[in-house]
Amino acid sequence: MTANPVRSYPRGSVLFAPGDTASTVHVVLEGTVVASKGDQQVNLGAGGILGDVAFFAEGTYSYHAICATDVTTLNITKDNASQVLATQPRIALSLLSELARRVDGDELVFFQGVEQTDESKTSVGALPEGHPAFTERVPMEYGEFLFSTEVECPICGTHFSGTRIRTSRLQLQEQKPDLRTVYRRFEPNYFYIWVCPKCLFAYPERQYTRLSQTAIQKGKKAWQENPSSESFVFEVPRTIHQAITSYYLAMASFETVGASLEQWGNLWLRLVWIYEDLGQDELVVKAAEKAQHYFSEAMSTKSRSTAGDQALYLILGELALRLGDTGEAFRNFRAATTMTGGDPRYKRMASDRIADLRENRE
Repeated sequence: MTANPVRSYPRGSVLFAPGDTASTVHVVLEGTVVASKGDQQVNLGAGGILGDVAFFAEGTYSYHAICATDVTTLNITKDNASQVLATQPRIALSLLSELARRVDGDELVFFQGVEQTDESKTSVGALPEGHPAFTERVPMEYGEFLFSTEVECPICGTHFSGTRIRTSRLQLQEQKPDLRTVYRRFEPNYFYIWVCPKCLFAYPERQYTRLSQTAIQKGKKAWQENPSSESFVFEVPRTIHQAITSYYLAMASFETVGASLEQWGNLWLRLVWIYEDLGQDELVVKAAEKAQHYFSEAMSTKSRSTAGDQALYLILGELALRLGDTGEAFRNFRAATTMTGGDPRYKRMASDRIADLRENRE
């Protein structure tokens, strides 16, 4: 097998996408690959064969194939197909068997290497009672904006794979009045939190390895006194439910290490955005109340730059609108416009919101 074209791919790699020219058949040797088409999804482990029908039909792939773990595959191409099939009869027989049993149509059907998802690794009791479940997954297309990196948990020392965003590939679509940045074809809020699979320490990705020694010691002490009996690993692609769960796991970690008021506010604000996208009005109100509480506390207890205060007033104004308090919203927008110095862009945004309120009142 060492003479054959064996390749390794890190977790999160996209092997191919619908419409790509079918140049390769991937035979999974190690790891797990997710095949996805519409609402259908199949996990393929060792022995799984991907892209074979399209390859031999000299067409294009009709589904996504993305690495759920670090993966090793044997790649069959036009250049090496004759040699591989001649020297590896077991591979040839497996390939023929798979091709012979495939059925036509839109169904995503595989017979070899199919794996079952271990729900125990992706479901923990972190969400509040009565919280709805969201089984939808983030789009497979998000894979082109993501890459994996090795992370060491600052609390228990476990090494795990964290997902980072390729910011250079993001295309700005708009910035909303509450300072939410919206990108074309990608939603970054589903990837905001990293979670250690062993101790369940969850924290924003950008701050995960930047904790103070005091915070780390608090986290270690809490974990040693009450080690977790559960585990959590994001599936690839992750479900929206898993993404939301990571936020609630982060709340537990925030309590343990003593996160700042702004961190709490940002966490709840991002949940406001997620719940809005999901059409969950009641959860939007609850999250907005929490975000408003923490940002209001931050405004009254901690000093920032003028621009920082303006941004906070903008956010507080938008949260007030979500909670139906136009008077409070107006006061916050007004505060942002009357501050000396700061960011002219924030002043314009606040002025525009005041104009909107007046127009609606009329």
